This record gives sequence, structure tokens and C-alpha cells, in this order.
Amino acid sequence: MTIRTRLRAPAAVALIAAALIAGCGGDDDKGSSPDVRANGTDAAFVEAMIPHHEQAVDAADIALSRAEHPQLKKLAQEIVQLQSIELASLRPVRDVLRDAGVEPADLGLSESELGTHHDPADLRNAEDFDCAFLELMIPHHEGGIRLARKELEAGIHAELRRMSMDIIDEQGFQIRQMKRYQRRWCS
Repeated sequence: MTIRTRLRAPAAVALIAAALIAGCGGDDDKGSSPDVRANGTDAAFVEAMIPHHEQAVDAADIALSRAEHPQLKKLAQEIVQLQSIELASLRPVRDVLRDAGVEPADLGLSESELGTHHDPADLRNAEDFDCAFLELMIPHHEGGIRLARKELEAGIHAELRRMSMDIIDEQGFQIRQMKRYQRRWCS
């Protein structure tokens, strides 16, 4: 089930946040604090995914007012909605992991590999906004998928691993959409 399907109910944010926090309990952690079932990869994933999603939401917010194509506005609306819900879930988990002293590991991903090396504010003055948005957001989403794969490779937090699978599914779908738009609209 994708995030798109799973998060239609109004209570979804509360349920996901509760599940993510609940996933932090236990004492069979393999390398984490005795009170938290998480490791350094989980902490690094959360610490990196929060600003990553914030950057995507910032870019998508700009697209809501600047995009020319209705398909791009719809995509931007989906990005804002889905990633805002994930942010509402990730922030409490970050706080729990920090309070438990779970130190982030080094994931070995550069800013470029994460797709966060561009400033979404640059889109405010882009001449061909739709193409500029696609040029920024495709590598950004590819970076989100790289980050989610790192979580799946070494993270142990069950809900963060499920979220990572959803991120790979949803953002992979959106990348395919954006590449189609790019072929149609951009030279």
C-alpha cells in the first residue's frame, strides 16, 4: 500500500506518528539505546529526511502559484500533502531518538547525492518555471530514494523502514511522471 492510499483518512497523521514513536520501544536493539529500538542509521535517516522533505515542500509551495501546467500543480499539491504528513510523523521520532541519545551514523551521501544542493528559493524567479521545477525536483526525489534505501539497508526501526518503502514507491512514481512532463514540455 502506498502513502497516497494509506493517508487518505483524517486520522492518518496521528496514527502514523503514534506508530513511529511506538516503534522506538524495546530492549533488543542491536546497537541502540536500551529504551529505543533504533540505531544510528535510523537517526541519520530522520535527521536527513526532515530537511529533505522541508525543501521539497518549499519548492512545491512555489509551484502551486507559479506552475503553468495543471498537471504540475496537481503534482505539487501531492508533494506538499504527502511530505507534510511524513514530516509530522518524523519530527516526534527525531525528538525521541535525540532524547534517547541515538547518534546519527554517517550514511555516506553527499548533498548532491541527496538532491539538496539547489535552493528552492531560486525557483521564485525562474523564467521557465515548470522546466526549472522539474530540473530541481527530479534529482531531489532521486536523492530521497537513495536516502530511503540507506534506511532499508541498515536501519532497524520498523516504521521508518515501512516509510522508506513508501517513499521509494511514491517518489519513484513521481519521478516517472516528472520525466514524462520534462520530455513533453522542456527542450
